[in-house]
Amino acid sequence: MIRRPDAQRVVVTGIGLVTPLGADRESGWARVLAGESAVTPSGARVPLETAGPRAVGLAMFAAESAGADAGDFGALPERTGCSVSCSKPLLSDGPAGALSVQSPEDVTRAAARRFAAEGPVMNLAAACATGAQSVLAAAGWIREGRVDVVLAGAAESSFHPLYQAGFQRLGVLSTSGRIRPFDRARDGFILGEGAGVFVMESLARARGRGARIYGEVTGGDFSCDAHHATRFNSSGRRMADCLRRASDRSGRSVEGLDYINAHGTATTLNDELESQALVSLFPGSHRPPVSSTKGATGHLLGATGAVELAFCLLALRDGVLPPTLHLENPVTDELDFIPQRTRRAPVGRAASLSFGFGGALAAVVVEACA
Repeated sequence: MIRRPDAQRVVVTGIGLVTPLGADRESGWARVLAGESAVTPSGARVPLETAGPRAVGLAMFAAESAGADAGDFGALPERTGCSVSCSKPLLSDGPAGALSVQSPEDVTRAAARRFAAEGPVMNLAAACATGAQSVLAAAGWIREGRVDVVLAGAAESSFHPLYQAGFQRLGVLSTSGRIRPFDRARDGFILGEGAGVFVMESLARARGRGARIYGEVTGGDFSCDAHHATRFNSSGRRMADCLRRASDRSGRSVEGLDYINAHGTATTLNDELESQALVSLFPGSHRPPVSSTKGATGHLLGATGAVELAFCLLALRDGVLPPTLHLENPVTDELDFIPQRTRRAPVGRAASLSFGFGGALAAVVVEACA
């Protein structure tokens, strides 16, 4: 690992997690490990009532939970940042069926106001890589010394009929009613909603106030495979390059990873290319376990990178690997997809992958903090 000064090492001290499996971190995580799924043929919805735009309500609930989890971080407003993001405009139907459109930045502003963030405040919209890119931006602000604390992550709820019709036209929604990542019988994803928000700060600051540390963000990369609205053009090469660069920036090779939470959308193209990318990265006998948790949560779109990074951090904490549900006939036997059941294993270093329509790529590496 690259030895940075403690003031430039970025750690996570609070996690707020809201998923269709539960409106709090621990119950949702417990259901992931139990191999349960909240996905129904009509979608995967969070069991939580909210007022106003759904994404704002989910983001605020997750942000409040992350803040409470982190304890009194007490940063000055001008030294507090916010990159709690949303990838899409907030749609609702007004009087007489008129479409109401609100900015996705309303999610960011609401979280920034709640935590009096007067430092950098930014919504990063990068399709399904939104949550991951928001975390990497926050880590950069801390390493640069611009802020002491950042609320980072993403929220998304895209059940408006206009969004559903768009995904239907793209041909990426499952018709079987199940998400089957990396299975030969996969036929697309099912929409979900949720939010993942983190309190991030420097290791020096976290230790100084005696905070609990979930893990350190040691490496990351965001890049692009722009070619088509929904298709990648590099046979998985740029996906592989993204994870390799993220790992290199942590100061260690990809061979040192103990677990990878894959994007694994169960679409025909993504899972084929992502599998090719991962196989190409590990040509020897050692390949780290890989799983996709979307069979449990649904596809949370812009929030998926934040929620799945939270799963990586909880895997570090608990020494368990979440399963890939509904996987019966893998697309390749060259990868260990952790089918069906949770596995206990030591996890010191994990990576979360996020790949979005339009070519947005992101990888985040987290490690147990020594």
